[in-house]
Amino acid sequence: MTDQDLKPFFAAAAAGLTFNAPLGELRAADLIRRLAPADPGWRALDLGCGNGELLLRLSDAYAISGDGVEREPQDKPHADERARVLGLTEQVTFHTADATTWETPAELVLNVGASHIWGGTEQALAVLHRLTKSGGLLLFGEGCYEAEPTAAIRETFGDLPDLAGLATLCVAAGFRPLHVAVSTIGEWDDFESDWRAGIERLGTPEARAFADRRRDEYLGGYRGTVGFAWLILTPA
Repeated sequence: MTDQDLKPFFAAAAAGLTFNAPLGELRAADLIRRLAPADPGWRALDLGCGNGELLLRLSDAYAISGDGVEREPQDKPHADERARVLGLTEQVTFHTADATTWETPAELVLNVGASHIWGGTEQALAVLHRLTKSGGLLLFGEGCYEAEPTAAIRETFGDLPDLAGLATLCVAAGFRPLHVAVSTIGEWDDFESDWRAGIERLGTPEARAFADRRRDEYLGGYRGTVGFAWLILTPA
């Protein structure tokens, strides 16, 4: 299948997710607590925001304004509706745009599972350092290896660092890590199950075959090997 053929599957998978990452409610609440603004005048920026849920929760918790940038147009209606329900339409603006073109820094920056838009971890960190104001915070969510990958897994996911290596890359990019953690297996299992459930709901033979492949790849392959790191960073 081509990338174009797979787009409906990925859209269906994401449609039923609260967060398009292995992120449970307890961790989400903890991250929001740790990202408390130092000043009520802080502004948030989520680059590659998807449905905007994490940005909206931060804005709601701390009454701060912000921008969410996402190139996939199907995410904006959901994000705008959530903003309306939460009464945040005056505080949060969602932009359908290429996040790599964004140039305005903010005090509280989020980039979760979207480093690829700049070409990889190191490139993303260089840009995010420039876009995170001095004294501000960056929430960086990124893949990592938690165990030595097989050749097949490495071919699929590339040369991800381990957690220590990822933290070292952050320091090299000019950040100081304030919090470093990884998603639990339980968070991964829930995320992968919910992701596949969105595809299952399509009900077509093609969708079920795709869901079967994803389940086999996860349970018989990268479960426990590919991790997802959550780092809260501040510019040095």
